[in-house]
Amino acid sequence: MLEVSPVSAHVNSSLSLALLQQIIDQLPMNIFCRDKHGRYLFANKAFAREAGLQDPSELIGKSDAEMPWGDVFREEDDRLLADGKPLLHQQLHCHSGEGASWMEINKVPLYDEHGDPIALFAMVSAIDQRKELEQTFRQQQLLQRRLLDAIPDLIRLEDHQGVLIDCNQAFLDFMGLTASDALGRRVPPRLPVEQTLGQGEYCVVDAQGRGRHLEVTRVEVPDDEGNSLGILTLSRDITGLRTTQAQLQQEQHYDSLTGLLKLSHFLQTSRHLGARKASLLLVDLQHFREINDRFGIRVADRLLSQVARRLQRLAPPQSLLCRVAADDFALLLPELPLSLDEWSRNLQQELMAPYQVEEHRIQIPVFLGIAHGKAKEAERLLSHAEAALAQGKRQQQHCTLFDPELDAKLKRRQLIAAQLPLAIKSAELTAVYQPIICTHSNRLHGAELLCRWPHPEFGMISPDEFIPLAEELGLIGQLGQLMLELGCAQLARWQVAAPDLVLSINLSPLQFRDPELCPQIFACIERHGLAPWQLELEITEGVLMENADEIESNLACLIEAGFQLAIDDFGTGYCSLAYLPRLQVATLKLDKSFTQGLASNQATTAIVRSVIGLGHELGIKITAEGVETPEQQAWLVQVGCDRLQGYLFSRPLPSAEFARSYQLPEQ
Repeated sequence: MLEVSPVSAHVNSSLSLALLQQIIDQLPMNIFCRDKHGRYLFANKAFAREAGLQDPSELIGKSDAEMPWGDVFREEDDRLLADGKPLLHQQLHCHSGEGASWMEINKVPLYDEHGDPIALFAMVSAIDQRKELEQTFRQQQLLQRRLLDAIPDLIRLEDHQGVLIDCNQAFLDFMGLTASDALGRRVPPRLPVEQTLGQGEYCVVDAQGRGRHLEVTRVEVPDDEGNSLGILTLSRDITGLRTTQAQLQQEQHYDSLTGLLKLSHFLQTSRHLGARKASLLLVDLQHFREINDRFGIRVADRLLSQVARRLQRLAPPQSLLCRVAADDFALLLPELPLSLDEWSRNLQQELMAPYQVEEHRIQIPVFLGIAHGKAKEAERLLSHAEAALAQGKRQQQHCTLFDPELDAKLKRRQLIAAQLPLAIKSAELTAVYQPIICTHSNRLHGAELLCRWPHPEFGMISPDEFIPLAEELGLIGQLGQLMLELGCAQLARWQVAAPDLVLSINLSPLQFRDPELCPQIFACIERHGLAPWQLELEITEGVLMENADEIESNLACLIEAGFQLAIDDFGTGYCSLAYLPRLQVATLKLDKSFTQGLASNQATTAIVRSVIGLGHELGIKITAEGVETPEQQAWLVQVGCDRLQGYLFSRPLPSAEFARSYQLPEQ
């Protein structure tokens, strides 16, 4: 066995201490060791520099009392030696003349083989950089938390067992919980338990007991290796959106005043009712406009609401009820156990019973139009009921069933209405001329311009059929301009042979509401080289009874320009005689009903004689329309009628035939 000499042992020990010193001098921390009395046994260079010394050997045998920081750790060191427990990871914010810094201290008590304390070994590390990183990390965490809590959507992260890992404040507020109550626990069952990954919409109750609509999205959150960390759930409160959508749907589908279906939704719903038999009743309130004008819109609206409530009360089960227009309602009825006639009469009686609206007791007449058919064809039934209603109003029949013959008339009317705009635009409508004979000379005085439509399918369509349609469709202005152009062009060709010929042209009341009427007429006669006196403009008595500014302006403008004004169908309206001198009316045209009643009705002859006398007193010429017999002609000539017009002389003729009959140029 080798023996180590004392010299060799000393050499090895010195070498080991030197190596240990080199090692600790290279470490980036303060290292020292003090005995149990607080005297330094060894230290590294870093600690020596902290103590203000050049070499660690200068510390040997000294205590903290001789150091710049003083004997502040003595009590703590004694306690550590006495307790026998190390002090690990102590962090201190130390202040010195150069400023403040953060230190992490680890102290370990050392003992001999008997367990007696002999020394305290310590390592002190500067951790300013780590503390800065920790501060930055805490700030980032705080920012992330604030951002997360600022999001109004509910956010929660839970593991696969439903234990809540994290959530935002919106989720806690919704649940009525604090973070300490919720984190680390299973989510309470207020939220739907049957939730799958992906999107869905749920109705839940919040902490205040309010029902809420949530749009929920659930996704898995993977770690860096793709393993699932848990389930992230994002819940957006869409209660406001759904409420708004419901309100919009209510406004779109239901009438705001009565709460009944709107017509569009009524028709859309009816299309899903199949081919079962049904009846559609169209209810029309008469004189509603007068009620509105008399009592005001507030009372009128309340009256409509009461009518709607009566209809709802009277409507049988499985029926559809809607408000069609201001004062019209439609009721789509299934097959009834009693006869429809009896039920509709009862309905009418109930609706016509007086209504108490505020202090007003109002009774309103009701007309019904009824059509039978298939429930899914409510739109067609509605048009049939409208036709029946219109017929009932004309005949003053309060309850009218749709007649199939009326259907044919309706289809014809719809076809004519559809084709009329193109017919006017392409000048398919033609002009015909009926002569007006002067009784004094028995010669041609002029002609009335009339319109005809030679239709390829229906043949010659009467103006009594298409003129009202043109007015209804807003086409009367275009039609009037077409006829004016054709008539003026023809008169210009005829005036070479008949310079005194006068052309009578009918103007619709709607044309007189057009502020462009006068400029259009002026431009037309100027284009064709005519004078204003060559045109006699025929208007009905109804035009004179209207008080519209445009009508007054147009009449004054035309009369001032020199156009002759004639009142057509005189005696059939309600014209005030005071208008005649004021408007400088040139001609009164007696309606044909007076002419046809001359032979059989003494009252008629007296009226005609009086009108002729009155007209002459006012300087107005009289034209009798509808003259068909020589006896009518002779009587009218005898009483002084100025001009005659009717089939006795000629039916309305195309321009070429009219020209041949009266020796006028055909081209």
